[in-house]
Amino acid sequence: MFDDSVEKEKHKLVFEKIARTIKENPENFLEKMEKLGFRWVDDEVDDEDVEERAATIRNDSEKYLVAYFEGETELSDQVLDTYLAETTSDSLNSPLFRRYFKKGNSNLKELLIYGLEKHPTDIDLLSDLAYYHDFRNVLAELIQAYLRACEKETDPDRFSQMVMSFYLDTEPDGFDAFHELEQVYRPGSSKWMLIQSVRTILESELDCIEV
Repeated sequence: MFDDSVEKEKHKLVFEKIARTIKENPENFLEKMEKLGFRWVDDEVDDEDVEERAATIRNDSEKYLVAYFEGETELSDQVLDTYLAETTSDSLNSPLFRRYFKKGNSNLKELLIYGLEKHPTDIDLLSDLAYYHDFRNVLAELIQAYLRACEKETDPDRFSQMVMSFYLDTEPDGFDAFHELEQVYRPGSSKWMLIQSVRTILESELDCIEV
């Protein structure tokens, strides 16, 4: 919802490379990173934080959702439908919603889990749960949501996208989504072959940014 999935994948690959460079060059990693083309900037202003502090409710749907996040409204299909409509609209009020993600709002988590129970293959909801995980650890729930989504998904392209996102969203926690999925699907089956294809693509991308 808040991050373009392709750009998110590219950024994660870069961040993984940075982490590896620091680990392998602890004494001179700054010099190493500069050789890779990175420029170091001391940014004292958090633009997102400024936006979030200034964000205001703009319509009745946002008011309804904020009331839910603040515990003034019970979780329901109406809350979920309103959330899906707002977060997929062209006029998404990103700063307002980001505040609740970054706070690790428990009602937001319940809403995301509830939504994935009803729409297990919804890529936007999976992405939102992964974004929530960036601020409050819900690794177990995220893994189960991805496993269920991969089981339910029948479209090869969407399945491949899920596998890639599953790996990228959980690898920083030391979880190997490829290995987990390979235990689920029979070797040689169509989904097993798609998993191998995604693994090959990812390994190729990592090779392209090798130091």
